[in-house]
Amino acid sequence: MIKLLQCENRKTRGRYIFITAFIITVVELVWALHNNYSGFMLENGWLNFLYQLPLINAIFMPILSIIVSSRLCDIEHKGAMLKQLAVTVDKGKIYDAKFIYGLSIVLFCNIISWVAVIIGGYVKGFYGSVPIKLYLLYLLFTIIPTIAVYIFQHILSLLFKNQTVTFCTGIIGTFGGLFSMFLPNVPFLRRVLIWGWYGATQFVGLFGWTKETRYDTAYFEVMDIDWILFAIMIAVCVIMYLIGKKLFCRKEL
Repeated sequence: MIKLLQCENRKTRGRYIFITAFIITVVELVWALHNNYSGFMLENGWLNFLYQLPLINAIFMPILSIIVSSRLCDIEHKGAMLKQLAVTVDKGKIYDAKFIYGLSIVLFCNIISWVAVIIGGYVKGFYGSVPIKLYLLYLLFTIIPTIAVYIFQHILSLLFKNQTVTFCTGIIGTFGGLFSMFLPNVPFLRRVLIWGWYGATQFVGLFGWTKETRYDTAYFEVMDIDWILFAIMIAVCVIMYLIGKKLFCRKEL
């Protein structure tokens, strides 16, 4: 497996996958941190981040997963490289190597974003110390949906030679996830769609805001966490991974 991962690293040189992933992460951070904070937002900055970031992640993390998985698998589809690899290496190992390599890039970007957000909060002068336990939960609830989305994109990228299918499906799913986050009265949607899991695991809410009073009566509140849903999400990740691996191993290359 180590040799296969080293091979993946060599094959991706010159394709700027790392640079592209880093640029997407930087754009996400600029979007998240560009606002000028004062008054209510400075006092509640740490919780405000936890309230806003799931929506931002629901946009950028799926896009990051689409691009990384597609770029990694597109290398093999060109020139029927997958067929040549399958002659000397077990298909299951090819599936695992590409999955581990691509997911490591995406999760590394997750970590960079998480650290940068905390640093950004200090730079902007948020009141109080960072609630590290809440931010560790936020990191966990960002990683699991991202893994699910990446598994889905990884499967599509390996099964379909035409990466347009992968891109279109991923973008449709991303819009579906975003749409579900704007329908708080229909929580079923965000639980069903893996792209909506960023919103389904959101545990900080903004209450009391109105057009008339704005932030005068507003407050943030840490809500109960649905750990049963979290366990289901992990189970779905495992099932998707196994089904995808089985489909790829049966596929005629």
